[in-house]
Amino acid sequence: PSSPLLDGCQKSRRRNPAITWTGSYEEIDRPVFELTKENVAAYLLERREVSSEKLLIQELGGGVSNVVLKVMDLEAGEALGTDIRTPGQIKRGVPDRRMRSGKCMVLKQPREVFLTPGLWQVDRSRVWVERDALKLLAELTHPQSVPQVLWEDSENMVLAITPAPAQFLNLKTTLLAGQTPRWRITAAAAWLAALHRQSFHHAAAKARFGDGELFKQQRIVPYFQHCRAKHPELRCELDAVGDFLLSGPLCLIHGDFSPKNILVAPEQGADETPIFIVDFEVAFYGQPLFDIATLINHLLLKGFYFGSKWRPLMLLADEAWYTYQKGAGKELMSAEATWGARLLGGLLLARIDGQSPVEYLTDPVIQNAVRSCAAELLGSGGSVDDALDIAGEHLARAV
Repeated sequence: PSSPLLDGCQKSRRRNPAITWTGSYEEIDRPVFELTKENVAAYLLERREVSSEKLLIQELGGGVSNVVLKVMDLEAGEALGTDIRTPGQIKRGVPDRRMRSGKCMVLKQPREVFLTPGLWQVDRSRVWVERDALKLLAELTHPQSVPQVLWEDSENMVLAITPAPAQFLNLKTTLLAGQTPRWRITAAAAWLAALHRQSFHHAAAKARFGDGELFKQQRIVPYFQHCRAKHPELRCELDAVGDFLLSGPLCLIHGDFSPKNILVAPEQGADETPIFIVDFEVAFYGQPLFDIATLINHLLLKGFYFGSKWRPLMLLADEAWYTYQKGAGKELMSAEATWGARLLGGLLLARIDGQSPVEYLTDPVIQNAVRSCAAELLGSGGSVDDALDIAGEHLARAV
């Protein structure tokens, strides 16, 4: 698909996906029915996906790129308790008034324009990238660690998936609250290493997710190219990072492996699968270093946020990197020694001056500290270990 962002921000067009592994899409002229919290009940009833109007509807956070609605059908599922109707009432057809266990689903519909300060458009066919990624991940990883696809509405670009376990916590929220148990980061990094290892040189994954157009729209342009205008002195370095990410693809990457997309069990050992990973619309067959650098980047940003209490976040970054290396293996680390620091520098800068800056770093002094760290990393050409050492020095000076 063409890129509205790269082609003068032209109005994006409605696409009807051919439900195939090839990812081809046929353009149609019908408008998309835009889901809202107010109209989703009628939409689901018309599609016969729910049993009644007795629904609990929750608008989930993080809906910058998608409308995300969690729907509980209170009348579906197994009846709870004892049926108190008499045989005569049952014969006459008196309704069974018992509560039922319910049925829960999450609906995702991609927005035509992202909810960001500047104009950011991405082809809405990314919803089918997520669908296909989830189907593949059910085979490559522990099936309970990712959502399962329930159904899809190709006419209106709606994907229905299973929700995260009810008791799981959002990792971003827990980190910003100062909760830093290492096992959560270890579990996330180990899951990521397993994904990369299982999809290494995976022919079907490369065929489906190897087109870099959506990755350009969602990562290269809003992250690195957007920063070039504000930092012309770093233009060559930022361009080089973008070129690296589109070269030498090795495995399937998540594309947005940040704490907001990682849900964790409330306690260690409380669940067989301690993490639940969401949001795979940026899935791409590319460079594995991008995913682990994304996770480390967010841990360092939160270190800058906490000021003098930055050390626990640095320890988590070290733990994430150590765990990932141990699980991924040397072949997936082939580019790390020369690109690790530059990539991390580009990501740090992108979340301050890119299309979608992190919302919790608003102090200009701290923002400048991150920019200074990013500039040194972009020019260093070192490894991730080198980058962590440099970042530690900048964090210490920023206190």
